[in-house]
Formats: sequence, structure tokens, C-alpha cells
Amino acid sequence: MKVSYKWLQEYIDFDYTPQELAHKLTMVGLEVDQVEFQAAGLADIVVGEVLEINDHQNADKLSVCEVDLGSTQEQIVCGAKNMEVGDKVPVAPVGSTLPGGMEIKEVELRGVKSRGMMCSADELELQEERAEGLLILPNDLEVGASFVEVWGLDDIVFELDLTPNYADCLNILGVAREIAAMTGNPLQMPEPEVEESAEAVSELTSVQVEDEELCPRYTAQVIKDVKVEESPQWLQRRLEAAGIRPINNIVDVTNYVMMEFGQPMHAFDYDQLTENRIVVRTAQAGEKIVTLDEEERELDEEILVIADAEEPVCIAGVMGGLDSEVSAETTNVLLEAANFDPIRTRQTAKKLGLHSESSHRFERGVDINGAVRASNRAVELILELGGGEVAQGVIDVYPNPVEAKELDLRVNRVNSLLGTEIAKEEMMEMLAKLEFEVSSAEAGVIKVKVPTFRGDVSREADLVEEIARVYGYERIEAELPAGPIIQGKKNKQQFLRDKTLELCTGLGLSEVMTFSFISYADLDRLGLPADSQLREAVELANPLSSDYEIMRTTLVPSLLEALSRNLNHNCEQVEIFELSKVFIPTESGELPVEREVLAGALMQESEREEVWNLDAVNFFTLKGKLEEYLEQIGISDYQFTEGENTIYHPGRVAEVEIAGEAAGFLGELHPNLIEEYDLLPRTVIFELEFAVIVEHTVRGHTYSELPKYPASTRDIALVVGEEINSQQIEKVIKEVAGDLIERIELFDQYRGEQIGQDAKSLAYSLSYRANDRTLTVEEVNELQAEIEAELDNRLGAKIRE
Repeated sequence: MKVSYKWLQEYIDFDYTPQELAHKLTMVGLEVDQVEFQAAGLADIVVGEVLEINDHQNADKLSVCEVDLGSTQEQIVCGAKNMEVGDKVPVAPVGSTLPGGMEIKEVELRGVKSRGMMCSADELELQEERAEGLLILPNDLEVGASFVEVWGLDDIVFELDLTPNYADCLNILGVAREIAAMTGNPLQMPEPEVEESAEAVSELTSVQVEDEELCPRYTAQVIKDVKVEESPQWLQRRLEAAGIRPINNIVDVTNYVMMEFGQPMHAFDYDQLTENRIVVRTAQAGEKIVTLDEEERELDEEILVIADAEEPVCIAGVMGGLDSEVSAETTNVLLEAANFDPIRTRQTAKKLGLHSESSHRFERGVDINGAVRASNRAVELILELGGGEVAQGVIDVYPNPVEAKELDLRVNRVNSLLGTEIAKEEMMEMLAKLEFEVSSAEAGVIKVKVPTFRGDVSREADLVEEIARVYGYERIEAELPAGPIIQGKKNKQQFLRDKTLELCTGLGLSEVMTFSFISYADLDRLGLPADSQLREAVELANPLSSDYEIMRTTLVPSLLEALSRNLNHNCEQVEIFELSKVFIPTESGELPVEREVLAGALMQESEREEVWNLDAVNFFTLKGKLEEYLEQIGISDYQFTEGENTIYHPGRVAEVEIAGEAAGFLGELHPNLIEEYDLLPRTVIFELEFAVIVEHTVRGHTYSELPKYPASTRDIALVVGEEINSQQIEKVIKEVAGDLIERIELFDQYRGEQIGQDAKSLAYSLSYRANDRTLTVEEVNELQAEIEAELDNRLGAKIRE
């Protein structure tokens, strides 16, 4: 926001230099980004009068002019053609320098001497676009006078970078109020005085508000017989200093009052409103409006509009409509001062890509109790600058008046938080300077009424901040926080997370980090049943796009997209993993439950078609990596059992259990998913609950000495039914052999005519070792025989001959 130094001085008396004021404003939280001296480069420009215009003898496009500069008359050669004898124009004399850096010297142009330069608006950097001809000044200006003074450019403009909580300072009076608190001088508030006509405003118009939440207050006044013309120079200069382009006296007044009070306003051409009335409602689907920027915009049911009896004439809180704008033909004006819901205003401005000075203020909150005062101020200025008469009264739709909040402020709490020793009376004085109503309650407590223009103050801590700002941050001594020194360390989950990233990377998997947002279409692609819990997702209220409408409940879609993207870039061997969160909605509608999930995927064309006559090379490759990871973090009690999951290939999926607790799945992707994502055959993926891993992880390592006694090995080949898996066989061997079994290694699998149908042969290498002795051949043979008998007894396993 831009603030005029001279404009501020109309409301508050202060003697700070511009640099001092910039520093003080910054120190109370109103950060000053830039201090602009409007007269920079214009100090030498004077008002000149054209006395004579002659043709240049050697150049048709040039004129030779005699110009009176007050103290002297000079001959100036000029290329412009819009001046006449008697016109007043800005002149840069010999020896001056223009804002762009051009030095004015005596020159000879086509054989004619020229001493000085008559200037256009763009040459003085008063406008960005190129001007058509010289800047013609009002004829009543004194010849030789300083252009800076007569044109109102002897001002300094502060550009403030205000955070959203300083909505009360998005106007001149708000900033002046802060200076009043600094100086202790009284704030001179404008007190509008309006003489009304006998005709009642209720006879001329009516206002109907259909949604009181979106528009809690709407006021309207009618001014008749106004004259629309160019605003006086003082008003134009004020608006230009604030960064607003002057339009006409009526519109300029509404902008002036917005910058003065912070209340956005809008002036309608009363005669262009159907039935001369206002209806505040949400738009109908498909309704359109041409806004003041001459763009046609399509509306929907979520957009609040100001309409007449038939159609929208303004987008509420954002921008007015072109058809009802005040123009040179306007004679009667309906003046609006209203209050709109900040959230809906922000959503509308974002949806339409239409950010305005009005929406900027409504989004941050406008004082609902200041509407009538601002409206009366605008009426006062309109009558002064445009004539006419105002109808009696104000239509004010305000069904639920907002009262000032009442807060308790504990003096000890203030001093405890700030590290100060400020007295209670001093605190009350500080708050009173900011227009808070204060009174003394019980010992050590101040009763505070918060004015409605301070919407950012809602609790005691906010009042503490106000005390700190007025007292002065620079007066609060810096002090290091005191407290016991404790050793900071990571908890078990944080430690295991780091260890997991390290181990998975070491196992050849590349870490990926994907978006937490997916779409319902991603869940549909997975082929999930309609009642799947994974479909119960948290919907985003304001998604970036339809591709990111919900928070993910599984990492699988993210990993599949990563695989597909790599394959599209001709990368056909991909091993990836991700340790991230999924989000599960709660029945109460509160924040979702966040669960960490470890997932990985492997996609490659295997160099070997078979391993022991198995075609699931990728499955066992990823399974081996997962087993190595679990062993490295201290989990030995795990198993892979037959499982069922619609994401995976039927019969090629295993459920992972850790200490008897279900942890997740590992398996080949379903063929439909392979085709859907256009992946390589035999792509495998796993997804595990990280909380289960954390729960059963054993931190630290147990070391044992190297074995002193040799091991004995035996091979065993078993014929079992197809329903028997290797884990069942290994479990029996471990139970029989106990501590004497050191290693069990499956090294072959066979199916064929020699062993019959519905059967398979599994061959193992068994290694036996005792820690306290060398096992004898008899002991090993006896143990081997017990294992074979127990396998036959439990599983029907026969020794293959």
C-alpha cells in the first residue's frame, strides 16, 4: 500500500522527517519497503507560457516558440503540435536534468538555436505510455512558478508491505492512528456534514439481501442531479500518490474514501438499474457480466453478485459491471457501502483471476461498523465536487449488528512474556492511544473493549503484541531463554526412518518422493472394489486440479506413475522405494490420521527366464531385498504367507506377517494394472505398515564369537503336495533340530512325470553345528532321520529316491 506524507499530515500533527517516519512505522510492524520522493528529477521544471509560435524554416515537423519563463524569455524548438499561443506548459530550462537523466543544454536544431525543452507527461515520467503532445497546464498558473509545487508533486510516498493482520492499516487513517499512538497527539477524524433533501431514499430505491452471511451489511444512498467531470488536481494527485488512476469526480471520490477510511465503495448509474433497486444474491449458473475492465466473465452459484431487478451489475467485493458504471452521461448515482464475507471474496477473486483494491481489503476484513460513516464522507465530497442533492436517509440492511469484543489483559502476563516492568496505568494509556476502550478491573487486570476495526485482535496474546508495538521493540532487552540443558536425540521411529532410507538405498533401491495428492480416478485404475477402505479418502476443499482432489490412502498409485514415467523415458530397469504418509479420514470429521507406509517396486526384463524352473525372478529378487532389510533392522520373526489382494496377480501375492501381525503385501501386479500403466511384465511391488515394523524392530546388535567346532552338512530332497510351501517345511526342520540347525537353504525345485501330478520336489542343504562340541556322524544321522520322520508325519513329505 502507498501512503502520502502530506495526506497523513492532514489527520495527525507530527514533525518526523520522512526517514524517521519510515523507521518508526517499520518498528511498529508496518514495514516500509520504499520511500519515493515524487519531485525527484523535477526540481528545476518551471511553468512557461507560449508567447509566439513560428514555423521552422528548415524542418516542416518542428516549430520555433518564444516562451516566457518568468525571469527570462527563451527561444525553444519543439516537435509537438498541440500547443497554442497563451498555453501554459512545463519547461526544463538550460542546465536542468529530466527524470530519465537527459541533460538540457543549448543546442542548434536545423540551424536554429534552442534553449530549453517544453515537456510532455511521459518525459516527466508522470505516465508510463507515450503522450500525444505537450502537457498543457491550467491557464491560471503563475508563469515561472515551480512545476513541482503547482502540480502537487512536493510529496513523499511510503510503500508499505503490510502483513494480512494489519487490515486496519490499509487506509490513511489507520496509518495516522499508529502515528497518533507514537506521538500522543490527537487524531483528526473527518466528520462528514451532509445536507439532505426532502425526498426520502426509501422512495427512490430498495435493497434486498438474500444471504446475510455472505453480506452481513449493505448500505445505499442516492444522489441526484450530479455533474460528472474531471476531478480537481488535488484529488487526482492524492489518488496517483496512492497508485490509483483518476477516472472522474464520482468514481475518484469512492476511491479516495476507500484509501481514507479503508471502506471499498461503488457508485452505480442509478438510471441504468432495472427498477432502480438492488438485490444482493448468489449468481445463477451460466449468468454473465462484463466487468469494468471490459472482460466478459461467466458466473456460478458460488459467486455473490449485486444485481438489479433482472441481472448482475457488480461482482460483490471485487469489481463493478460496465453497463452500470458512472459515465459522462450519468446524472443520478446510487452509492454502495457494504461488507462482504472475506473467504467468499477471496475465493471469487481467485476463481475469476480478478484481484482489485476492493477485494484486497474485503479479503482481509473491513470494519462493518464503518460503512455509514464512509458513505456519508463520500456523499459530502460528491456534493462538493459534482453538485446535486442527496436523498434523505440511508438504506441500511444490517440484521445482526456486531458488538465490540471484551477481553481481559493480565498485567503480570504482559511483563512475563515481554520481559518488561510496565505499569498497569502505562499499559492502559498505550491501548487507549490505539482507540481501545480500557477500564481497570480487579488488581492486575485491565478490561479491554476491542473496536470492530481491529478484527485481528481476538485474544489476550494479541493485546500483548499491541503493548509491545507501542512500547517499542527496540526498548525490550534481548535475553537468551533459560532452561535445563537436555540431550536431544531421535526417538525410535525417527532413528528407524533414517536407518530404513540408508538400508533401502544400500540394497539398490532409489528413493522417490511423490505428491500426497491423487484423484479418485487413480483409485479406479487400481480396480479397487466399491467397498474398499482405500476409497474412503480425505477430499481437498480447494484442489490444485482434478488430478489432485484427494489425499492418498495408499502409495501404490504414486509408485506406478513413477514406474510408467521412467519406462516412457526408455528406462527399463527401475528399483524404487518411498517411505511416506497416507491419510485416513476420521468419523468425527477432524484432522485425518496420518500413517507412515514403506513401499517399493521393481520392474526389469530378467536375463534369466527360469530359476529352479520358477518364472518369478523379479518377485524373489524384491523378496530377497525385503528380507535383507528386515534382518538388518533386527526383525527375524517374519513370514510370507499366501494372500489375496485385488492389486496383485492372483496366486502371485504374499501377505507379510511380522511377529504374527499383518504388515502388508508383496507380489506381482495384476495383469490389468500392468496394461493400464503400460508397464513391463512381472513388475512387483510391496507396501508395508511402517508402524508394525517400528513396533517389532530390535535396536542394537548381538555379537557372538566365531564357531570353534566344524559344521556337518546334509542334503535332503522331498516330494510334497502342491499345497505344501517351503516355509512349512523349514518350520518343521527348525522345531526338530532346535539350536543344532545352523542353516537351511532351498537350492532346487522340480515338477515332472517322475514324481507324478499335483506334487513337487524341493531339495534343501542343511547345515548342523553345536557350540560346545563336534557333532558325531551318528548324532547328525539320527537328527536327520528324526527330521525326515516328522516331515512325513506332519506334511506327508517323502524322501525322493
